[in-house]
Amino acid sequence: MKHFGAFEAKTHFSELLGDVIKGEKFIITKHGVQVAMIIPFTKAEENIDPVKDAIRALKKLRKGITLGKKFSIRKMLEEGRK
Repeated sequence: MKHFGAFEAKTHFSELLGDVIKGEKFIITKHGVQVAMIIPFTKAEENIDPVKDAIRALKKLRKGITLGKKFSIRKMLEEGRK
């Protein structure tokens, strides 16, 4: 992946966009620190919601995990109230 300084990226922005359209990715730096990435746009990225993604990942992770036959959430709640 190519790196460009902010000034150089600003100066050649149209050329960078042309290359991004072709599928290339670029990192923009400012004083040597990476500050941005220019990547091709896809429809899937338009609807990214980190909260929904996290919830989806948690639901996927917990599938198939049980407390066993001896325990239930209801019993544990009742025990906690005693």
